[in-house]
Amino acid sequence: MAAHPRKIIRAAVATLLVTPDASDPPVFPTAAKARFYDSRDFSLDVRTMPVGVVYSGDERIDPDFRHDGGVRRRIMELRVEFYGIGDAGAEAVDDGAFEVESAIHANPTINNLVEWCTLTGTAIAFAEQGEVSLWTAILTFEVIYYTHMAADETGRPTTVLLGFDPETGIGHEPDYTDITGEI
Repeated sequence: MAAHPRKIIRAAVATLLVTPDASDPPVFPTAAKARFYDSRDFSLDVRTMPVGVVYSGDERIDPDFRHDGGVRRRIMELRVEFYGIGDAGAEAVDDGAFEVESAIHANPTINNLVEWCTLTGTAIAFAEQGEVSLWTAILTFEVIYYTHMAADETGRPTTVLLGFDPETGIGHEPDYTDITGEI
């Protein structure tokens, strides 16, 4: 059975946030480097901070696209949490939140898996356990994507993620028409 589209999207966002550029030495998108997980189930270890997690929250089906047997337009709440500790924890999570926001803003279709991924809010949380202070930035994104029911190799129906390749945005700038002189 194929992985559910939510799992595919979470993994793709986590991969986006841990993939360094091609420079030497490589530069990671966030200070968490390769420490982003696509699930809330991970061991929080203060020695490996900063760290991040990607998980999905609520999801709803667009009422105009919920036809049985047809394409469904889904609107999912995706959360990215960025953790930091210590006296500089507040600054670390502010910086990490900006890095996450910038990385996703630069790739809003998550490599053409979704129609759009838009930041809708950021919350900051603080907790203290003994001598350790834990800071968290919680970024909430709205992810719009499409699925279609199809039979898997056993003939059972399964939900398939439909990719999205827009004709706008990054890589399509040469297709644009300059209209500034017409206004």
